[in-house]
Amino acid sequence: MIVKIDSIGRITVPQKYREEFNLKPDSEANMLPLPDGIGVSLFRLTPRCANCGEEKGLEKFDNISLCENCKKILKYAIM
Repeated sequence: MIVKIDSIGRITVPQKYREEFNLKPDSEANMLPLPDGIGVSLFRLTPRCANCGEEKGLEKFDNISLCENCKKILKYAIM
């Protein structure tokens, strides 16, 4: 699929791929260069708990995400 780059360097991810890869507004992705400068790869980032890796029930503290269970453990560890 051919996409155009706009005047300030943006591309639009086609709807087909946004749906297939569950890319929602404000989703985070990692763009990495391919070897030999032939292009880039785009990877959807799945937020996870910084402590245990859980994907559900996350809350951000600064730039760190923690799940409910790890928040409770941390709360009791600090007291």
